[in-house]
Amino acid sequence: MNYSNVNLTPVLVFRFLLGFLIFIASVNGYAQKSITVNYVNNDDFIIDGVLDEVMWKNAVSTSGFSEYFPTDNKQAVYQTEIMMLYNDGYLYIGVKGYAPGEDYRTPSYERDFSISGADIVNLMFDTYSDRSNAFLFGINPFGVEREGIIYGGGVAGDLDLNWNTKWVGESQMYDGYFISELKIPMSAFKFKEGITSWKFSAMRSDTQSNTKSSWARVPQNQNQLNLGYFGDLIFEKPLVKTRNPISVIPFVTPSYTNEHYKGEKSFNFKAGFDAKIPVKSSLMLDLTVLPDFSSDDVVSGQNNVTQFEIKQDETRLFFIDNGDLFNGFGESNALAFYSRRVGVGKDTLGQDKIVPIIAGAKFTGKINNNLRIGVLDVQTEGEGEYQIGANNNLVVAAEQRVFEKSNIGAFFINRQATNNDEFLTGTSYNRVIGSDFNFYSKDNSVDGKVFLHKSFTPDISSNAISAGTILNVEKRKYSLDFTSQYVDAGFQSDLGFTKRKDIVRVNPSGAFNMYPKSDNINTIILNASYNAYWRASEDMSLSERYTYLGGEINFTSGASIGLQGTNAFEYLYSPFDPVGDKGNGDPIPVGGYTTNYLDLDFNTDRRKAFWLEGSSRYGSFYMGHKFTTDVTFQYRYQPYFYVSLQLQYDDIKLPEPYSSGQIWYLGPTLNVTFSKTLFFNTDIQYSSQSNYFLLVSRLQWRYAPLSDVFLTYTTTDTTAPFELVERGIYLKVTYWLDIKRKNKK
Repeated sequence: MNYSNVNLTPVLVFRFLLGFLIFIASVNGYAQKSITVNYVNNDDFIIDGVLDEVMWKNAVSTSGFSEYFPTDNKQAVYQTEIMMLYNDGYLYIGVKGYAPGEDYRTPSYERDFSISGADIVNLMFDTYSDRSNAFLFGINPFGVEREGIIYGGGVAGDLDLNWNTKWVGESQMYDGYFISELKIPMSAFKFKEGITSWKFSAMRSDTQSNTKSSWARVPQNQNQLNLGYFGDLIFEKPLVKTRNPISVIPFVTPSYTNEHYKGEKSFNFKAGFDAKIPVKSSLMLDLTVLPDFSSDDVVSGQNNVTQFEIKQDETRLFFIDNGDLFNGFGESNALAFYSRRVGVGKDTLGQDKIVPIIAGAKFTGKINNNLRIGVLDVQTEGEGEYQIGANNNLVVAAEQRVFEKSNIGAFFINRQATNNDEFLTGTSYNRVIGSDFNFYSKDNSVDGKVFLHKSFTPDISSNAISAGTILNVEKRKYSLDFTSQYVDAGFQSDLGFTKRKDIVRVNPSGAFNMYPKSDNINTIILNASYNAYWRASEDMSLSERYTYLGGEINFTSGASIGLQGTNAFEYLYSPFDPVGDKGNGDPIPVGGYTTNYLDLDFNTDRRKAFWLEGSSRYGSFYMGHKFTTDVTFQYRYQPYFYVSLQLQYDDIKLPEPYSSGQIWYLGPTLNVTFSKTLFFNTDIQYSSQSNYFLLVSRLQWRYAPLSDVFLTYTTTDTTAPFELVERGIYLKVTYWLDIKRKNKK
């Protein structure tokens, strides 16, 4: 195979992109708003949402929230006031939010609740003032809490709510306003000792007035989490770094399983632990031993009528904190590391199978204000039944800040078989090295990336390169995006996600935003895109091409509707049956296919008790036609329960002798809130394509802060015929233990 005709010039592309980005960034500026935080000598606060302690008289109040939605050019009518105090051990926050009445809304009393269509105040702290990552603490008028990590500068609204820390918050409702009171340990934050300021902002959603507002003004075309618009949080005295506690989270899981497909029933007992061990002021060692994921949220399924794998979100606690340092290398369709690969192996048929994790260690944090490092090492067991070998999975990453807030990252990935016998699947090793340059303008309205990755795998001697550039310009009236990508046919990242190989890709797109003076319409957006793939190894023959034009209308109620038309070309290099194993005819043969289709996207007002969102597509599909709809319905009886139903339906009609068929996916969910500490959840998944029925019911009792008892029942069945595959009952008990350490004198 000849790769000499692929001329990569990453250095030239890098220089051009860097110069262009720096030029554009020079016209941008930071927000200048600030809040002063006074020091208090005592800890005599009662966190009850009253703010009647005498210490609050020393707090400096700030307000002046700017409206973000439905307009972004005026002060919010119903304002929010924030005041803060601190000492060496805690940060105290008082929030007073004015509202038209007391008809506040929340979907649940459960921690880390979804804020869609709900009231919420989010407080965000960029403790290194580098506008890259921030801590988020949220509370609503009912006193329900949430916390998370903002990463990637908040440009795309990247927020990970799986991060947890102990803190206290409470709220009280009054006539025309509510008050929230928070007490957050200073040890929950990572910061440099002796500094006197952080970057800060806050945002609020008020469902009664149907407005969203921000403490530091954010234009509507930018995400409210965008760290480029944060103001200054100024402390009266330099911060003293307290020694963070060592957190140990042990668990025990007795269980009963009926593996009907094997004819085996068994009682099992499993025990293990997670630990978080602070090292100095901003480094953390995370450990996991024999982790158990029986209490994790169920990952939503879906129909897949394409040739490509679908990427899923990470929900496992060990991989969450500082996960962006490892998972951010590359582009969304070509990630060098994809943490969900760890703990999964491929059997002799190429099917994914879960393999147990024995132990893992993760060392992450900041060496100084500019350098962030990370080392992740996880050992997995083999699985003799599926001939999957045991592996050691190692990732080493570093990120150096350059200019104001950009960074250069480098990494090394090594997947090494530790019992590599000839009968086991996979190669003895797979290694990937690479570097990414990530650029962010001062207000994050311009961002870009250049990356170059190289893999090393036995018996592959080609270039084995994955490279690309990304440029995004987000202005009030328009946005421009450009992505280019090259993935060699021999590139292989066993611990990554590579959707397509042997391709050269170009994807320019743009949008024009209009803001009509209307009481009902918020924005009208017109967009266009061209996305093309060429086969790199075959003289750049066209592999895929998608050209679309579309528009959407966003209403002031929060509802929206969009319509998009696409002209597409796809060349099949191997026969393909989109119906899957249930196909009733021949697969679609090799060749090129031109198609045209329309997409309709919609969602209703999520503040209502009943809302729905979804999309539908109709048009040509290879040599036939296809109708697709993906709709989610939800009904909420606040705050006691909500029920939702995700429905996906594909109706594929191809001429004989090719496969036609109807594919269904149903995913109902029931969530019941008994109190702020007791919850019940049931997820059901039915897939006619994969021929499975899954039911997971979980009762959760939070008997102490971040400590839980889970009782989980699961059953998996085939659907045609309906037969039991596996059934299990799991009792998992966890306890979050903080071991406090004395401060050094």
